Amino acid sequence: MPEDINAASLIALADRLRAKPAQSHERLELVTSCEGLPWLGRVPAATESCIKILAQTDPKTRSMPCELGISSMEVPSALTTFRRWWPKAVIAMGDPGQPDPRKPLKPGIVQWRFDGVNASPALSPPSTAGSAAIAAHFAGLPWAPPPMMYDAAGPLADIEAEDLLASMVHPPQMPAGRWDRLPGLWERYIQAWCCLGLLHHRPEQPWPTSTRRQMLIELAYGVEDWITEAALYALITAAWVDPACRSDVAGLVETRYLMMREAAETRPLTIGVSVAQLVYITPGMPNETLNHAVDLTAASQEWPGNGSVSLGGPPAPPPRQRSLLDRLRRR
Repeated sequence: MPEDINAASLIALADRLRAKPAQSHERLELVTSCEGLPWLGRVPAATESCIKILAQTDPKTRSMPCELGISSMEVPSALTTFRRWWPKAVIAMGDPGQPDPRKPLKPGIVQWRFDGVNASPALSPPSTAGSAAIAAHFAGLPWAPPPMMYDAAGPLADIEAEDLLASMVHPPQMPAGRWDRLPGLWERYIQAWCCLGLLHHRPEQPWPTSTRRQMLIELAYGVEDWITEAALYALITAAWVDPACRSDVAGLVETRYLMMREAAETRPLTIGVSVAQLVYITPGMPNETLNHAVDLTAASQEWPGNGSVSLGGPPAPPPRQRSLLDRLRRR
């Protein structure tokens, strides 16, 4: 990818493609430019320590009893993924810290219940047909730029919203193959696809008062989790394909990011870099917030902070002190 590629230029390219969908060379340029980039060409890998442990062990080891100690609570999706991969493991975790990540920031859809720091799904499993349809649709499709992902998720409109929500906490059976080598990635892709499916729910409703918008907001502002990232991504995808909702989405994403930054001042936050990357690809995001997102990713040598980027406005200032990112990533 050329060093001077930035999200603003990619969004502008997508806008030109939307105006002239027959321009195959612009479609190819967008796909090529986004290839390998977090959320634009792939779902970023999980960063939780329990998932990293899975990646460092083999199936034989994971068939044995295990006791794992984690200094602070990690997100529910990571912990339940760990238990699916290592069913005989016992996990001891420290205090979740404040503000409490188990408490939703807005009332709404409840996907996790907690017994202390231990999380379990609050929803019943999806229907067999719904789960199978989600897995079958997703398994053969590559990740692509937001406009292509929006179109690819169209068939998920036929799946009940209840099945999409339930599949985020009860993911379909993981197929054998490359997913075996990437613990947690199947679950993260499923959650993102399900949120894209919700984006197609009741499409006839005007965006500001739509059920799809409300559901995604409730997920994005719910319990801190991988689902937070997936819901924010779906909202951002809506902004890529519909300029009329860009101001609304930018405000929603920015507010969630600012809440995350505040939380990171007092406790660890494993999804911080990923959410910063989502901020960077949000159409209409204010430059001050974009600059902070670039600084945060630069401190961990992650995109977009690991290269020369342009925000379409004033140059980004030099990276700030590392303390914020250290809090976001420390274990």
